Amino acid sequence: METPAADISHLPLPPGSSGLPLLGETLSFIQDTGKFLADRRRLHGEVFRSHVLGDPIVFLLGPEANRWIFAGENKYLRNRWHLSARKLLGKQSVAMLNGGAHLDRRRLLAPHFTYAAMRHFVPRIEALVHRHCEQWLSGTQPFKAVDAVRALVFEVAIVLMMGESPVDAAYMSRLFKKWAAGLFAAVPLDLPFTTFARGVAAEKEMRAYLEPMVVEREKLAEQPPDTLGSLLSARDEQGRPLPREAVLDELQLLLFAGHDTTVTATSNLMMLLAQHPEVLERCLREQQELAGQGPLTLETLRAMPYLHQVIQEVMRVIPPIAGAFRVTTQDVAYGGYRIPKGWQVSLSIRASHQSAPWTSPERFDPERMGPERCEQKPQGAYIPFGGGPRVCVGQHFAMVEMAVVAALLLRGYQWELVPGQDLSPIPFPIPLPRDGLLVRFSRR
Repeated sequence: METPAADISHLPLPPGSSGLPLLGETLSFIQDTGKFLADRRRLHGEVFRSHVLGDPIVFLLGPEANRWIFAGENKYLRNRWHLSARKLLGKQSVAMLNGGAHLDRRRLLAPHFTYAAMRHFVPRIEALVHRHCEQWLSGTQPFKAVDAVRALVFEVAIVLMMGESPVDAAYMSRLFKKWAAGLFAAVPLDLPFTTFARGVAAEKEMRAYLEPMVVEREKLAEQPPDTLGSLLSARDEQGRPLPREAVLDELQLLLFAGHDTTVTATSNLMMLLAQHPEVLERCLREQQELAGQGPLTLETLRAMPYLHQVIQEVMRVIPPIAGAFRVTTQDVAYGGYRIPKGWQVSLSIRASHQSAPWTSPERFDPERMGPERCEQKPQGAYIPFGGGPRVCVGQHFAMVEMAVVAALLLRGYQWELVPGQDLSPIPFPIPLPRDGLLVRFSRR
């Protein structure tokens, strides 16, 4: 591992290619990110350069590289989203802030997103899961589980964010889909009929829809226990609330960050359990041992260690987020190479989860997430929520939501994969089964 040096001009650039003018190697990266990384890793090793999503970039692979990236936050690296996201994610959201402003915002938000703070969300998630599962039972069979899970998770996100505020979830979902597509547009041109332009329009419409609700909630003397209430209750060291624009930015960010990742992890959990009956059977035995304890609580969720191992292994085998980006704030050295100031640096979660030190990383094995084996892994080898100063602030929310959904599915329902479908993951932007995970759903 290397750190910034006073004079590193003699060091070579990492090996690799800049690809085509303007586009670089973006098309190859988007078409199959896993293959893109694997091919270049075989050719160049753990450090290589490219040009994707509008910027020169260096890919650093492995736990040691992850630790170097996390240690460099606000020193020789800072966070940087790709161009489309920079234009569509609110500039005052915690994801877009850097340096002291980012740390201050995290300190402001962190107490509202602890594991203990999730306690009052559990019964609300449970009620929504039961309602959606009953709808799945009465609907057409088979159906695409990805679409069904997406509708469930989106409604969970809306209810937990906005509480009892009346929200048209179907309308918001349509806007969200267009906005999210714009976030990952390869070429962010705001021209009529482009994916990015539709994303820009959807973001403005979504913001205009949410703002009056925020204005009304600001008038309350005491805020309800939901995400909006937490944002409106937060105060800085001078006792000042978040600006309204920042609240709206954070709501949109949380909707994005908490939606696609949970849809991905939950859908892939359903797929992997159906493909591994021995793991499914052990999950069922654990749930049977907890039968008769009434509604789910944080305490009952803690009594499901194997289910949590399964969820963790799902996110290792198919990480919901493939990676993240930083940008160098000065010329830096890593691995004997020079990375120029202003270049992007890629944090590859996918590569970290699918290579050494994991043994047989392609195999789905929840046992590896048991305390005896998991604790032997070096820091930086398992990072589904990122790490360092920018570790996902909503990770407890995501884990509680996934555990509640999985536990209720296991307790009351069963699902069977339709033979002959393509279950290979869509490589970009999030890894979901290509045919939408067709299932036949029934009561257990």
